[in-house]
Amino acid sequence: YYVDTVGKNKAKIAEYIRHQLSEDKLGEQLSIPYAGSPFTGRR
Repeated sequence: YYVDTVGKNKAKIAEYIRHQLSEDKLGEQLSIPYAGSPFTGRR
């Protein structure tokens, strides 16, 4: 069972990570104009 679920979840996990990365980029773009934004400089 383990091998099957790992293989099936790999694509979903990769897709989720890509989605999170694109969300982060959108968040960074939105937070750039606001100097006092709590979202800027979080890395």
